[in-house]
Amino acid sequence: MNAGLNNHSAWHGGRPTDGYVVAGKNKPMPQALTREVGLLRAIAGQLEQRPLPFEQVTQEFLRKEGLGHVREKAGNIISLGISAHQAFGDLTDCLRDRYPAMERGSTYADVQTELFSFIEAYVGREPSTIATSDAEALLTRFEHWFAQRASSRRVFVPCLITRTAAPRFEIGPVTFEFINRIRTSDFWPSLKGEASLDRHGFEDLLKWMHEGDAYWLARVSVDGCEQRRAEEIAELAVDLAIVALQLSAPALGTSTMARLDARRGTSQKRTLSEAGGYHNAGWTRKEPGLTIGRGTLEDILLKSAQLIAAVGNLVQSFASGSFRLPTLERAWCDAAYWLHQARAESIDTIAIAKLETALEVLFCSESARGSEQRILGIFHAFFGLAPDAPINPGSLISARQFARRIVRDRSRILHGTWSTLNARGLDRAGIEGFVISVVRMAAVELDAYAHSPDPSDDIDEFLHWMKKRRGALA
Repeated sequence: MNAGLNNHSAWHGGRPTDGYVVAGKNKPMPQALTREVGLLRAIAGQLEQRPLPFEQVTQEFLRKEGLGHVREKAGNIISLGISAHQAFGDLTDCLRDRYPAMERGSTYADVQTELFSFIEAYVGREPSTIATSDAEALLTRFEHWFAQRASSRRVFVPCLITRTAAPRFEIGPVTFEFINRIRTSDFWPSLKGEASLDRHGFEDLLKWMHEGDAYWLARVSVDGCEQRRAEEIAELAVDLAIVALQLSAPALGTSTMARLDARRGTSQKRTLSEAGGYHNAGWTRKEPGLTIGRGTLEDILLKSAQLIAAVGNLVQSFASGSFRLPTLERAWCDAAYWLHQARAESIDTIAIAKLETALEVLFCSESARGSEQRILGIFHAFFGLAPDAPINPGSLISARQFARRIVRDRSRILHGTWSTLNARGLDRAGIEGFVISVVRMAAVELDAYAHSPDPSDDIDEFLHWMKKRRGALA
């Protein structure tokens, strides 16, 4: 059993806190490992073995006992004092910094679990005896640990896209197969190896899909990850791939397209109210893609081929961890995910906050003023509009006014100036349409930019390139 607090309070204990460097008695430690040694010493000073308590180990128990982390052993517990909890977190971060492949390919919780297993041996040890050899042993332990866990996996993710059958399609590394074709496709386990066990798992998955009205199964290949992290990356990749459909056909019931286990609500809504002794019952279907009939999905994919390809390349960068332009591509993926969440949001105020956040992360805004300037930059680079130009022909609202409204609305919602549940006068449809247009154009332009000669991984350079490109194409 593991338990730990989420706070990161400073650690003290009479030890230096500047860089966690504590020199040995005989000779100075190599600078390359001084941080790890200092953190191990700080942790060792707060480790102890205790009898197994009669009460359940909960967060309240940890607070009462002044503990930051606990693991149950046979008849006792190994505990880490709260004052060393920050050092434990810092050592976790230090390991992830040392091994970028491990940072991408394992979960934070798994790294901490393994780290605690390593430091258990330090119970009762005098901190000053910890030296460079201990830090080297720590690094070797994690190098071997991750090498044994990392592998190539194909992850299968049930999705709600549409009830209507359509041919298999791909968006980057994500392949979508309709439920009726799964048993005859290469998704289905072969007769090799433990085929009966493999097929039993697939049968359970298909049963769950039928129960949840999920008619599509996505498959994603993820390399260099342990199982839980591979599943996490694959699920996020599927979310981003679904965004491609939401950008391609925003008005065709795509807003609630999602993974089966994502927050999506029910496939139908029933209401019942009473007034004056009479009851009124209502029923509405809410499945995604209701207006996507036979042949429509294929038509969407064909007409949006350039966008699908561009988003597919971005999803590939995310799923593989190999980015062409790390800052810009990560920003697009983050923004697309915020948009995905905003479209499924039922409350307008929260949706607007998510939509504006999508713009902020896409264009690396760092303040309200920065957000307004970035939005004005979007109008200029994407649409050729000056700050005082109307956002649409005949509109009374200028680009500057629209930008200020977006930033103002989000600020008032998040800071409580407007009630989250009672705010009025919000133009969700207008803001949503604007963000969809921007994220859609950004995907296509970013993909072209990545293939241009010597692109710079900088948002200002990207916007400048877009302005020049737009002028050349005009």
